[in-house]
Amino acid sequence: MENQGDDGRGVFVQLMPILILILVSVLSQFMVSSSPFSLSLRPSVSHITGESHLSVISYVADNFSKEYTGSSLKAVKPNVEDDYIANLWNNCWKEKQQNEGFLYWDRYFGDTVMYHKAQEMGTPCCSQLSETMKSLENFW
Repeated sequence: MENQGDDGRGVFVQLMPILILILVSVLSQFMVSSSPFSLSLRPSVSHITGESHLSVISYVADNFSKEYTGSSLKAVKPNVEDDYIANLWNNCWKEKQQNEGFLYWDRYFGDTVMYHKAQEMGTPCCSQLSETMKSLENFW
């Protein structure tokens, strides 16, 4: 007969990876701080106009001006612009992927409606990204 005391230790060893995952998840929640701004309007935020050369509109909580002043405010402004440009890149990529999907559908299934849809769709985020990058080149 096997020793009955080993069963408790065996269960603990089997549950150890799950307990470690839970612990890491809880600890990571404490380490992540929320962004002081948003590029889209959310409940309980007021809006400010960016004071940078891009004039990005960002939304902040009502207590933003109390918490962020001086150097901490200067540190936030480049992050707003970086997030804005990253969003434009992502949305431009999505527009191009959707456009390619329509063209693929036309190419392989002969659906000219999809071809016309791709032609009419346009890529406004890509255009905005191009304009933004030009303004950055002119700024620097």
